[in-house]
Amino acid sequence: MEKIFEKKSPVIEKIEQAGFKKKKDAWVKWFPILDGEFRLEVVVTKENTTYRVMDTAFEEEYIGYKVGTGEFGLRIKEEINIILEQLVRKAYKDVWFANQQANRITAKVKKEYEDEPEFLFKNNEDAGVFRNSANEKWYAVILNKKEEEKIITVLNVKLDRKKVEQLQKKEGYIPAYHMNKTYWISIVLDDTLEDEEIMKLIKESHAFTETSSKCWVIPSKPDIYDVKQAFSKNKEIIWHCKANFQKGDFVFIYISAPIQEIQFACKVTNIDPDHKTMKIRMLKSYDKEFPIKKLKDYGLKSIRGARHLPQELERLLVEKLEDE
Repeated sequence: MEKIFEKKSPVIEKIEQAGFKKKKDAWVKWFPILDGEFRLEVVVTKENTTYRVMDTAFEEEYIGYKVGTGEFGLRIKEEINIILEQLVRKAYKDVWFANQQANRITAKVKKEYEDEPEFLFKNNEDAGVFRNSANEKWYAVILNKKEEEKIITVLNVKLDRKKVEQLQKKEGYIPAYHMNKTYWISIVLDDTLEDEEIMKLIKESHAFTETSSKCWVIPSKPDIYDVKQAFSKNKEIIWHCKANFQKGDFVFIYISAPIQEIQFACKVTNIDPDHKTMKIRMLKSYDKEFPIKKLKDYGLKSIRGARHLPQELERLLVEKLEDE
């Protein structure tokens, strides 16, 4: 659970809005768990966040859940996880890199494509890879490079080979670091280039990863939007549309933690590119037919944003629709 706070930084104003009280150089709040039998004490400083579980009957720290594998320990872990995830969403900001422009670009990529950097390399933990969540293809990489006597931060993108040749002659660009130099180029993140110019190149790079598949899965957080209630009022609803959806595509809605299952099959009935929205019509609802374990068995390992379905899972879901 400590990973929840990785590359996150508390926003003190929001921490205070969340009910934390300042004590010396820290902000403290406790949350009841298991109907008050225990409490989770969270301590936030500007540098880090710590927490502990207290047994309210004996007023002493309880650590049994850390090593236990039974249902009781799992229930405590689940409640802690939900509390901490909600806290991070409300009161923390993302701090992916030490470089300020890298963080600005990453925030723009997250907003545009709903993709976050993945830190995949044990020998280079500062290198962040951006992958199209629909098919896991890379379209950008941020990493540090030793240049003479200093360390610079670069962004690698994939472009047309002629454009790569042209850009290499301009200030702010260097031959691709650790990538194919014919089709990739490194952009130096030192504010030589405007963020908007860099985002246009990222868009071109992202286009190389796009596919023509017609079946998607999209996540929905139940604490933010009640999809079931929305469909109970209208079989057709408006949804944000940041991926390359087309009219007629099938969309399967995955309800994230704590539910973690696909609950709705839908069809795209209209696209509004100006407002980046689409209309989806509910075709079928599911009840515990496609939980997270089954999705993983069929190759769907993560659902961070809109993505295409693995072929076998797509076939299974579409066949169930055709059987209706």
